[in-house]
Amino acid sequence: MKHQIPSTRFQINSNHQISKFQTISFWSLEIGICNLFGIWDLGFGIWNRKHKSKPKIIPFSLILPMILMLLVGGCGKKGPPVPWETIVPKRIVDLHASPREGHLLLEWTSPKENTDKSLLIDLVKFQILRSEGVLIGDECKGCGEKKKIMYEMKLDGKEEVKGKKMSVLLEDHEARRVYVYEIVSVNRRGHPSSPSNPVWVYWDHPPSSPRMVRGERGDKRVDLYWEPVEGATGYNVYRRMEEEVFPARPLNREPLAVTQYTDLNVENEKQYIYSVRAVRRVVKTDVEGEGSPGAPMTPTDLIPPSAPLGLVAIPLKNGIELHWRRNREPDLLGYYVYRRRPGEKEFRKLIETSLEREVYLDTHVELEQDYEYAVTAVDNSVRKNESPFSEEVRVKYLY
Repeated sequence: MKHQIPSTRFQINSNHQISKFQTISFWSLEIGICNLFGIWDLGFGIWNRKHKSKPKIIPFSLILPMILMLLVGGCGKKGPPVPWETIVPKRIVDLHASPREGHLLLEWTSPKENTDKSLLIDLVKFQILRSEGVLIGDECKGCGEKKKIMYEMKLDGKEEVKGKKMSVLLEDHEARRVYVYEIVSVNRRGHPSSPSNPVWVYWDHPPSSPRMVRGERGDKRVDLYWEPVEGATGYNVYRRMEEEVFPARPLNREPLAVTQYTDLNVENEKQYIYSVRAVRRVVKTDVEGEGSPGAPMTPTDLIPPSAPLGLVAIPLKNGIELHWRRNREPDLLGYYVYRRRPGEKEFRKLIETSLEREVYLDTHVELEQDYEYAVTAVDNSVRKNESPFSEEVRVKYLY
């Protein structure tokens, strides 16, 4: 098929100099790249009227390939439409199972995207699939067969769940059984994702609760002790504050093999409540029993500073001046000064407010009178722990 393209003239007026494009004639153009560049070398001429120069021919064979490449590149081939059932939530890959007080805690992260990498905006529920078998020795008979939907978690759409940690606490587990759990995400069209990574749970009777849980409080620490539980292979320690519930995870990363635990991540004068749970290893699962009754503990600073050193008494015109070396405790609040006269049994505190500096001037003195002095250090705890007396110093006021 041939097309006739008419001649065209262009004139451009700029700074009183007229550039005139010579007539461009496209004779007959045959469709086909071979004929286009094999037969014709199209061009246009530029003629400068002022200098009356000959037209300059610029070949179109250098320009048209680039234009054609742009045109061809902009025309993509359209494929068939993608069926809705193939656009589903991405598969969950971090399903995790943890036995907690005779129940089973399942945790996973809600997907953010669909399988085509589009944003997931139509998630309506999660379905938990379960298959089970009989535990014979350390092996399972029948595991992985006959998956069933044993629970559905429906979402109301009021709270954003994309990328958030999800969890559910399951009951209904029998001793000497093995359970395999998977989870799928379902969109509003009812299309499910691929099943998540499977988790295997080996179940048996949970151990009993630990007894006689006791604790010792200290400076920013709590030491817990309890009696061993028959059949237990380890222990988990949980902690909460008042008006809170125990968290899903214990303080210890792995079950404890001993019947004691020291918690150093506490603050003084705050009450913490502790519970200990025994666990029993069943093949690859640590089945956890019920927790002990809550044991309240309040860490407190019971350790006083050391006694000040280097006490010196110097008589001056207006009294007796005391000096001593500075204590190095980081929780040091200050110092108290004590005095007594010869024959008196007890020292009397001269000040009620602690001193911040290591110097004190006693102006309530009498000439020719002997005095004995001692200094103590005090910390900034609620208890205001006070050190023992420093070495006593005796001085007669003469000036």
